[in-house]
Amino acid sequence: MSLAVAYGDEHSVDPLNNADAYHMLTTAESCVIVIVHNHPSTSKVSLSDVGFLFGYKAVKMVVVVTNLGSINYIVKTDHYDREQGVKLFREAVHKIDNMQNLKQKQDATDYFLKNCYKAGLIFEDGRR
Repeated sequence: MSLAVAYGDEHSVDPLNNADAYHMLTTAESCVIVIVHNHPSTSKVSLSDVGFLFGYKAVKMVVVVTNLGSINYIVKTDHYDREQGVKLFREAVHKIDNMQNLKQKQDATDYFLKNCYKAGLIFEDGRR
């Protein structure tokens, strides 16, 4: 098992900024990314997190630990359909582009998470 740690700042976390993480992302057949960072209002997996999942074939799962300790994850199943996932992702981003406040933006993200199964993704909300 390999391990790489990439630190972020108060606004973002970018695993590509760490040479070991970058190497794993670009050479591994599959990997799990654990992203530990605070989301606004302790929100779940963000669309930025989902975009990262879609961006790398090797990334099979993204885990988010919120500032209150809940653990959420989204994982590609054997039935993962990237084309359908990207279509759904774009629909959610379009909703966000037309919204003003954080609650509305979270609603657009929730839309994606509630429908991601259509693309062969599983989302688990650790707040249950």
